[in-house]
Amino acid sequence: MIFDRILFASHLQDDEKLIYVVHSHWFAAYKPICKVSFFGMAVPALFFTMFPTQVSLWIFGAWFALGFFRFIHEVMDWYFDALLVTNFGVIDLDWRSIFDKSSQRIDFDTLTGVSFEKRGILSNIFNFGNFTIQSFGGDNLNLPIAVSPQHAEREVMEAKEKYTHERGMEDEKVLKEVLAGMVQRQVRGEKERGKSLADLI
Repeated sequence: MIFDRILFASHLQDDEKLIYVVHSHWFAAYKPICKVSFFGMAVPALFFTMFPTQVSLWIFGAWFALGFFRFIHEVMDWYFDALLVTNFGVIDLDWRSIFDKSSQRIDFDTLTGVSFEKRGILSNIFNFGNFTIQSFGGDNLNLPIAVSPQHAEREVMEAKEKYTHERGMEDEKVLKEVLAGMVQRQVRGEKERGKSLADLI
């Protein structure tokens, strides 16, 4: 979790804390990663062992380097396509490359519900499913093949409950301060007749 907080810190606002990260299951990325690992790194390494010359070193070395960078790209694409659960809401990250990424936020004030769906034997065995967060505006956040969607649902709802409770405590504190100010003015003999609540505050 400390590693996640460091890597995703740039996506958080001031005083915003990362609570939980919902990743896609490795099942969603194993095909491209395995393909790049085999054709991009294993094959040139095998060819170089078969033909260990200076020319083949440059050819297969460049091939291996390109495959390695492609491998890193696939891993980062999988890792940074995630949902960030914070103390303010949920952030949907869409990472396509180092210079091409975007995010979408749903605050807890507009979050209406969380749902997940598991289909098939593999999704139940490996514990993954489609994870969706709904909002008032209809701009839902969806993460297909999410890891442990039940646990992710629980984390989101607990964070929302905590946010709602803290927000209610803040509203109650403000209301008490307003009422205390009104009482003090009354005690000092200030006339409140004809004054609006805004004047009293």
